[in-house]
Amino acid sequence: MTDLQDAPTTSEATTRPRVLVVGPRARARGGIGSVQDVLERHLPAHAELGLVATHSDGPDRLRTMVVGTLAAARRIRRERPDVVHLHVSQRASVLRKGVVAAVARRAGVPAVLHLHGSQFLDWFDDLPRPARGVVRTLLRPHRLVVLSEALCVPYRDRLGVPADRVVALPNPVEWPSAPTRRPEGPVTALFLGRFGARKGIYDLVTACSLLAPAHRERLRVVAAGDGEVEQVREAVAAAGVGDVVEVADWLGPDERDELLRRAQLLVLPSSHEGLPMAVLEAMAFGVAPVVTPVGGLPEVVHDGVNGAVVPVGDPAALARTLGELIDDDERRHALGRRARTDVEGYAAPRWAERLAAVWAAPL
Repeated sequence: MTDLQDAPTTSEATTRPRVLVVGPRARARGGIGSVQDVLERHLPAHAELGLVATHSDGPDRLRTMVVGTLAAARRIRRERPDVVHLHVSQRASVLRKGVVAAVARRAGVPAVLHLHGSQFLDWFDDLPRPARGVVRTLLRPHRLVVLSEALCVPYRDRLGVPADRVVALPNPVEWPSAPTRRPEGPVTALFLGRFGARKGIYDLVTACSLLAPAHRERLRVVAAGDGEVEQVREAVAAAGVGDVVEVADWLGPDERDELLRRAQLLVLPSSHEGLPMAVLEAMAFGVAPVVTPVGGLPEVVHDGVNGAVVPVGDPAALARTLGELIDDDERRHALGRRARTDVEGYAAPRWAERLAAVWAAPL
């Protein structure tokens, strides 16, 4: 595994590499779109960027996939960049980026594979053995970037990448000014992400139904996202927690940041994760996270130190934790303050330097 703390920064490099970045449009819904947004704003100081979108929101999604994949392959052959950086999730994203990676290899262009998919390992393990071999052959990166130290070995072993070519690079976060919030009064908790069982939204709804009346009276949950929006609204109505949970559609960055400035808790009881941007962004605003120990989260959120950790799929435990945090104003406030301190190392400028070091390193 490559230790980026010891890697040279681009200030030590003599030339800026030409990097073709292939992935979602900046600010597309989801964590990868947020990462791409940070990349496009901070990496031009370190590299000459070319951008090809293979994912977008809305009705032109399929067209973007096809046209973008073909465009990436064409630009690799014609422009011969120094590095191709591929954002990869899972399923179809693997196949699209695998085709681009194969084109890069044929053209003699190093490929950096940036794996974001929270369920990639489960997806890969469920494939028939011949299909797993096809995925390994398609991807074969020169450098593999994963979201946490804990994921280095599993991804290395699945994809057959040498240990010295695997890099742990947690997601970045834009650093906001510290909001001023008072610990007393109503407690606002947020759920930000794609609505569905994987993110634990239904466990959160059930947990709210299990809260004591005094806790329900004080708590206000704003759940914002896309996906199963109507199903979540139906679940809220069925559980009788409409007085506690407000279900909103996907929020733009400004609306999200306004909520984060006044929130005190971020609740994300997921069953699978990589390293969710919502958690890092909330912590940067001094919001205490309540999460499950999945993906890269145990490396960031420490129970009772800078947040709370609850078991996966346990609404009763989630309800108890929420009740304790609602009751203890000072503890809740202290967790948020520590969360902001602890996540400062994930600030975007430092992340950009580390990613630029990956691009500049011999491939």
